[in-house]
Amino acid sequence: MKRLKRVLLYAGRDREEYHALAPRALERNARELRIYSTLALAVFVILIVANLLTRDRTDVNLVYYVVMALIDGAICLCAWRVLPGRPNLSMAMVYVFMITLYGFSLFLTAAHADMLSVSTIVLMFAIPFLFTDRPLRMVCMTALVAAALCAVSLRFKAPEVARMDIWNGLTFAVVGSVVEVIQQCSRFNSLSQARTIRYLSETDVLTGAKNRNRFERRRDDYARLCRSNVVCVYVDVNGLHELNNNRGHKAGDNMLRAVASALTACFGVEHTYRLGGDEFVTYRLDVPEARVREDMARITAALQAEGYHISVGVSSAGAEALDMAALTAEAEAEMYRDKHEFYRHSSHDRRRR
Repeated sequence: MKRLKRVLLYAGRDREEYHALAPRALERNARELRIYSTLALAVFVILIVANLLTRDRTDVNLVYYVVMALIDGAICLCAWRVLPGRPNLSMAMVYVFMITLYGFSLFLTAAHADMLSVSTIVLMFAIPFLFTDRPLRMVCMTALVAAALCAVSLRFKAPEVARMDIWNGLTFAVVGSVVEVIQQCSRFNSLSQARTIRYLSETDVLTGAKNRNRFERRRDDYARLCRSNVVCVYVDVNGLHELNNNRGHKAGDNMLRAVASALTACFGVEHTYRLGGDEFVTYRLDVPEARVREDMARITAALQAEGYHISVGVSSAGAEALDMAALTAEAEAEMYRDKHEFYRHSSHDRRRR
């Protein structure tokens, strides 16, 4: 029973993992809604034009096409204009889109008493493949559509057509529900795999900070994101090589983790990068350089209390004509001066370590 609940509510994932993947599912739904609502609008416009060109303006379907074009046009406009800034609304818009299509197919069912409800059955089977959501909600939607199809068929269809619609509707609802569960589990599995791949491609696994790949893709973005200035902090961990030789790599790993933890706690994991070996870079936007230097003084003192030492370089530049490569190089140069001073004292001489 617990396994079934996990499949229906969380697409076979743990609850925590499902909620971690939910934002990506919303982004995917927003993107797919833009595509499919645009396609649907194009289809209805084509149907309207084709209907008008035949000069059969009394066709009852023409009214449905016009109404659907207007509704879907509004959905399409929201998908392109609203959802990029508010992806949390994508799930609600997806269900509005789905209900609109189902409603259109049911109106056609009621309007053509002598024809089988092919469109409703096709939509029941096809629509869940387009979007990502909890399997239980998709199954409930399919069940409601199947119930509505049975009710409409009994009310408007000839008895022999109604029997076929009900049989087909219930059969496809059961089969479709099973397929929906499998499909949604597969979609969340792909989201999980993509999340893992992205994490490994952007994250230094040892420290949890972002890695050089992420740094090289993100560095120049800070010039665009800041309003007044960017402060760069370049950090080098002193004595890593000696610590690895004297106490083992585990001790060196612990030192790197401690430094990374102190930096990410202050600057945020999204803005802290391990460039490799014993070097870290982090950025802060729109704050005075003096405040950052005070923060780094506290971090340096806290790490020294644990027996670790770092060399630090800090540089700042205004938003106008900001060169992120030059800013980072300036901080790196100051860091090397600080490192030279560190090792210049006899108590920190490399040869003694």
